[in-house]
Amino acid sequence: MNLSPRKHNVSPRVLTLVNLLGKGGGTTRALQSLDYYYRIGWQLATFIDYLTYVWGVREGFEDVVPIYRRYNIAPVGYEKPTSLIHLLNLSPKNRRLLYGVFGELLCKQNLCKKVFIVRGYKPDVVISFHEDLPYLRLASELKNLYSAPAITFLQSTPFYGDKTRMRNIKEACLLHRRLLVNSWSKMALDTIRGFLKENRREIEVLLDSLDRVIAISKAIVIEMQKVPRNTVYMDPGVSLDSGAMNIIRRIRALNIPREDYIAFIGRPTDCRKGFAEALIAFKFLHKEFPTLKLLVAGTTSPSFKKGVYHFLEKYLGVNWSKVVFTGFLGREDLYKLITGSRLVLYPSHADAYPFVVLESLMLETPVVAYRIPALEIYYGNIEGEGIWLVKEGDIEKLVGAAIEVLELERRKELKVGFPRIRPMDEIMREEIELINRVLR
Repeated sequence: MNLSPRKHNVSPRVLTLVNLLGKGGGTTRALQSLDYYYRIGWQLATFIDYLTYVWGVREGFEDVVPIYRRYNIAPVGYEKPTSLIHLLNLSPKNRRLLYGVFGELLCKQNLCKKVFIVRGYKPDVVISFHEDLPYLRLASELKNLYSAPAITFLQSTPFYGDKTRMRNIKEACLLHRRLLVNSWSKMALDTIRGFLKENRREIEVLLDSLDRVIAISKAIVIEMQKVPRNTVYMDPGVSLDSGAMNIIRRIRALNIPREDYIAFIGRPTDCRKGFAEALIAFKFLHKEFPTLKLLVAGTTSPSFKKGVYHFLEKYLGVNWSKVVFTGFLGREDLYKLITGSRLVLYPSHADAYPFVVLESLMLETPVVAYRIPALEIYYGNIEGEGIWLVKEGDIEKLVGAAIEVLELERRKELKVGFPRIRPMDEIMREEIELINRVLR
């Protein structure tokens, strides 16, 4: 079925901006859209941003090429740093540092050049699946270059209008840096802080320059408070696709027993996800339940893990063997880990509609988290029956709620309610209609 509004049943040419090298929820959500666009016959192309280019050249695009082939995505252009071509010879570790710390500075100094590898290509619409500044800049530039409408998705909140929320996130990041980040990285992060002061204003200008801004959650527009006139939101625009649901049903049928561990799932190196707070909470949980372990799923580095173990033993008095890093897990292995966990500890400060919480509840594993808008809006209806929410930043209450859940689980009195979930095809039909309004 072709839902394009174009005459003579000609499918639109869609130029996508997406980080296919990412492993988080944003890339997962973008792939759901690409899959649906392909199934309804849209012609897909991509433009590779310079950060992905720098990241991928040395290590290759082995994980990306199969996605291009699966959805017949044509790479029509890319950008790369022109004055810093020697960056290609950096080690993977140093290029990760470049990506995380100096990428924004490179954009500020205009050290990137667009190189178009296909002449004569003309998209009907440019769609960015990320709200990060490099993607917003690129979407706006391509809109002007091609004289085509441009759309961006907001998969997380680009800025916060509430000062309390901003303060809570800042304090969480300061705690994270003090406890888990080495002094050199602290200095580097502090050095670039000045370059980021004007980000909010630039984001607002860029969003306003686009033809449509689609927030994938009501929580995003609530968090922003001041939104561009061209913004709409889906309520929510996130769900589990049929592949994920099939894996969930299969794993639930295995009746995997609960083991003596709790789980932290996400990006432990991202200060907004509250990993430092989870470690502090685990110290007190370990005193109540001495055999308990903490399993940490997500990409880290050897130096980060070394810093965590040092923090555990020197400052928390917890043996390093009690915290186990699993690294990045594929969907099936992740679901098995969640199913075997006594609870998921999720002290995140920044979310729009987290996959982790949805997946955990669908696997009947309870979640203890902070009461941020995204969780209160979409999971408040089952609070105490699957999810326990406490005041943001209150580690003492986080520990108390976790102890309550573990005691209920021990007494076999724990009940986990399933959340409301929108069918993925329904979400995609809404998304297509929002895009078609711009194409018309």
